[in-house]
Amino acid sequence: MRSLIPQTSLPSRRLHVACGALLAAFLLAGCGDDKGKMSGIETFTVRSGPLDVTVVESGNLEAIESQIIVSEVSRNMKIAEIIEEGTNISEEDVKAEKVLVKFDSKQLDEDKYSRESDLEGNRSMLTEAKEALLIQKSDNESSIRAAEQAVTYATNDLRKLAGRKLADRVIGKEPKDIQSLLEDADLGGQTKQDLDKFEGDIKIARIKLARAEEKLRSTKKLFDKQYVSKNELETDELSLRSQELAVQTAESKLDIYRQYEFVKVFQKTWATLLTAREKLDRAKAVARSRLAQSEAKLRSREASFRRSENRLQDLLKDIDNATIEATQPGFVVYQPPHRWHNTGPLQEGSEIRRGQAIIRLPDLSGMGVIVKIQEAQIDLISPEQTASLTIDAIPGKTFTGKVTKKAVLPSSQSSWANPDLKVYETRIALDGKNEGNVLRPGMTATVEILIEKIEDVLRVPIQSIQTDEEGKHYCYRTSGEQVEVEIGKRNQIYVQILKGLSDGDEILMTPPELADGDDS
Repeated sequence: MRSLIPQTSLPSRRLHVACGALLAAFLLAGCGDDKGKMSGIETFTVRSGPLDVTVVESGNLEAIESQIIVSEVSRNMKIAEIIEEGTNISEEDVKAEKVLVKFDSKQLDEDKYSRESDLEGNRSMLTEAKEALLIQKSDNESSIRAAEQAVTYATNDLRKLAGRKLADRVIGKEPKDIQSLLEDADLGGQTKQDLDKFEGDIKIARIKLARAEEKLRSTKKLFDKQYVSKNELETDELSLRSQELAVQTAESKLDIYRQYEFVKVFQKTWATLLTAREKLDRAKAVARSRLAQSEAKLRSREASFRRSENRLQDLLKDIDNATIEATQPGFVVYQPPHRWHNTGPLQEGSEIRRGQAIIRLPDLSGMGVIVKIQEAQIDLISPEQTASLTIDAIPGKTFTGKVTKKAVLPSSQSSWANPDLKVYETRIALDGKNEGNVLRPGMTATVEILIEKIEDVLRVPIQSIQTDEEGKHYCYRTSGEQVEVEIGKRNQIYVQILKGLSDGDEILMTPPELADGDDS
């Protein structure tokens, strides 16, 4: 058999339960009725009465609201000044911006000048990159405009050579047979004028030739009649020969122009247009490349400038954060570093990491207790439940409070220390204000949370119930008879009896074998 007295792994809980059980045993033994003892054996008369179902745990007092002062400097810093632990920060201190912690910022001040110099250098290079981009855009526009003008001039030269209609028709692709263009109906421009001139010269030369032939025939007739001299005849023959040569020359010029001169001029004009187009494409490509380079350089300068600007701003924030001032009233409590950092207690010269908690400023006007409720009892706890508290440092006084919060997951710190132990942190806020700051953080408190108040139940002392290995519950009548009972709700003193006993039954406070042992 084993007792029904609840077991717990918390030393404070065991001590509290054990003391409570012993005290209850003595009190109940004398309060049952006039048959409270039979031959030295403690007994109890079963009666109906109220049953307050409670959960009792111990914890430490802490402020409901606290401000944690942490280092917001981006690098490790050494403390130059720190306010004494235990100092009470008042509203006047907050208004006066009382310094809580001051770091050694000498290196920060030196870095400030360096970063300001970097910022100005990057600002200058950024301005230079902006101007270079504007110049590059202007150069690009000029080079493209010149290339476009060259294309326009070359196009106009082709139109001038072959006429607008024919030139616009063949401008996209060079014709394979250039000479055939001379027969094209759309031919115009300088070529048309040259052809007309050559053909006109041939016609004039042929007319002059016909006249010279007619004159020579007339001169021959007159010579035969001896009206003119031989010298005149020879002169007319020479004139005819000269006109024949003039016709041959005019025809030869037209043939040369058609076969060679026009082809050469057209090819040259076409090549000039093609070259101008290629230069325009190259000018655009070069402009894009140089513009992209200038823009990339500008972006790089902008990024460098922003980076140096941000680095300076971060440093200025660090300089500002190197002095921590009070922003709300509270009681100065040093936050010890983690054990694995092994940096010793907080003091001047201590090195503080970024984000490390330095000081906690609890608001002592509102106090509470955090207790750890075991897994088997956590479902009994809910917010707004009332609780009574006793403070070890203030004996003889009971405080009241209520449950404000319970954790939904077990405490990781307790699980790490003891994986088999599952406890849930529960916060209880004390009613009223902490007048005169009588209550201080860290004081040990015992909390009794009222789960349920039952007005009329059949109840017996919890130590009178025994439990076997199968989980069945028993108690013993004064005759020594074992009685199986069904139990219900309980607190630290009483347990509810659902079946097995009646009002007025007399039971033993301990099993007969233990009672016999006591007599001996």
